[in-house]
Amino acid sequence: MRFLLLFRHIGLATLFTASAAISLNPAKATQESEQSASLDNEIIVIGQKKKMAEFQKLIVNHFRVSGGGRHDGQYPRFAQPVCPSVAGLAERQSKAIEDRIRQIAEMAEINVAKADCRPNLFLAVVEDGGAEIKLLRSKKGRLFGSLTGRERDRIEQSGGPVYSWKATRTLGSDSGHGARAGSFSFMAGGNGAGGGAALGGAATNGQSTQVKSRISRSTVEGIAYSYLLIDSKALQGVSAAQLADYTAMVSLIDIEVDSNAQVPEGSILSLFMETEDKSLGPTSLSSGDLLLLRGLYKVPANVKASLQRSAMIHTMSEGLKNPERIDR
Repeated sequence: MRFLLLFRHIGLATLFTASAAISLNPAKATQESEQSASLDNEIIVIGQKKKMAEFQKLIVNHFRVSGGGRHDGQYPRFAQPVCPSVAGLAERQSKAIEDRIRQIAEMAEINVAKADCRPNLFLAVVEDGGAEIKLLRSKKGRLFGSLTGRERDRIEQSGGPVYSWKATRTLGSDSGHGARAGSFSFMAGGNGAGGGAALGGAATNGQSTQVKSRISRSTVEGIAYSYLLIDSKALQGVSAAQLADYTAMVSLIDIEVDSNAQVPEGSILSLFMETEDKSLGPTSLSSGDLLLLRGLYKVPANVKASLQRSAMIHTMSEGLKNPERIDR
């Protein structure tokens, strides 16, 4: 306000004189230009630090750890190449979403299965997710893997519109064996949205190995199957591209998708957060989202959660410094 009052008392002649002085003093103009550039760089750095802090909080508060605590356990990731399957939408939309999920996985340097693969990443658009979960628990409880009764209750009673969980398995760190899949069909959907979608679901026993280290584990916590159900009514105003990006992010990481979760600004994870205007939401996967995926999958499979966190943060930090190198 003080500056505005000052400018009110400056006449046109004074402004002209000041302008002329600047044009006649190139050294001063260069100095001011350098100061402006320095300020811009400072703003960028502050923005990067803010984004890093948001993603660090996301990892600590909402990433699930399996096989131990937050230091010696692991953040599960897909043990086998990713093979997406979409149900409950028109065939053309389903195919487009599957292709986009594959594209994102490749961008994040995650192994992708061939086209004729057996699905292990499932998205189903259903009429009533809560009803589907209830029936699946009573008829196909094995699909929830090692989740406790309390965790299953939380998913069923969350109120949606997103219901997500992973069936994880423990393998030896030098093992390349995969799980064999079972299957089921959605029951509550009938012939409506989501009806007849076949999903996989079974876990295998762990295998022992002799790998030992302070930073590595003798076993690996892997995602055998990822399941994502979304209430159809929540898709109003959501494009197929947005849905694909959201599905990829939620499915490739074992993450809580509670509607009350604090997610980084601009992250696709905020797509189904409560908001009056969906047009203000994220339009696609953010650069930070992609870097987070890369960071998780780039480290060796048998390292502990503490090193996984460091890798994710390091990958993001380096990527945000060189945004032009992020392939979108």
